[in-house]
Amino acid sequence: MMPDPEATRQPAAPETGTGTAFCAPVIVYGALRSGTTLLRLMLNAHPELNNPGEVDFLTDHIRPAPDAPTGWRYDLDALRADRMFRAQQIEIPDGMDGLDLTHALLQRLAGKKARGLLCVSMHRDLPLAVELLPGARVVHLLRDPRDVARSSVEMGWAGNLYHGCDHWVRSELDWDITLSRLDPKDWVELRFEALMDAPEAELSRICDFLGVPYSDKMLSYPEHSTYAAPNPAVANQWMRHCAPRDIADLESKIGILMAARGYPPSAPPKSAPGRIRRAQLALHHKAGMWAFGMRNYGALAFFGARIAGKLRLTGLQRHFQGQIDARIRQTLR
Repeated sequence: MMPDPEATRQPAAPETGTGTAFCAPVIVYGALRSGTTLLRLMLNAHPELNNPGEVDFLTDHIRPAPDAPTGWRYDLDALRADRMFRAQQIEIPDGMDGLDLTHALLQRLAGKKARGLLCVSMHRDLPLAVELLPGARVVHLLRDPRDVARSSVEMGWAGNLYHGCDHWVRSELDWDITLSRLDPKDWVELRFEALMDAPEAELSRICDFLGVPYSDKMLSYPEHSTYAAPNPAVANQWMRHCAPRDIADLESKIGILMAARGYPPSAPPKSAPGRIRRAQLALHHKAGMWAFGMRNYGALAFFGARIAGKLRLTGLQRHFQGQIDARIRQTLR
């Protein structure tokens, strides 16, 4: 059934401290490696939608500040150094901070495309995001955590599946918190597997939620990106590429949450790994990330960033992190 246009229209938002009206964006929310970049490309290809990319920097560097005019304050140095913020190529207005800055940055992101409903992508801190952006609606993108963990290991963010699923768990627990604060008409769920299997039908459903007509241009993204067309074979790769023992370890850890999200375990539940096995997994996790980091970023930058961080040498840490970020920009799609 087509939604009532009045129900899907973006609600009016409160005035900012500068006196300019602010309209909350649609948040595309899902764990890292769950397909948020692919969905961003699809949405941004729509002539009436505008998704400029990831904006986790909006919540990563803001903190409560009772003495500030809006009750919030940014760590502006950390924001300027943030890799994803820098990739957006937008400026921080002089003298602006807190919620006024949040709104101003979103307005600059909206201005990167001539028109279209603003949609932004986020992977964490969703409860904080909806607190900062009252009236925001959410598209919750969900992917099998076994594939998320497998992809995270490939990215060097984890050394094994057992630890590679941790950020999926955090994202989904944040979703549970946020869900209780959203009106049912203000969110919709999209499964990555369904998007790969029936992209036109799923994108039409998302367009209904957003209040725009479906456009076949949404599937034109392979013409201007490195991403291939939707393919059902992309889903459930863990079945072909992951060792049964690794899957069993992961499922023993998050099987209940997996099942609650509609992803049943591949086998009857097994007991959680014992102390020795957990120690082995932790060592393998650390060694895997170190090997990946040294291979892809160089030992000096990789260990330099970590040592400087532990010693709270902020300038030096940002120097080494800048080298790592530059390398990531060259390889990350």
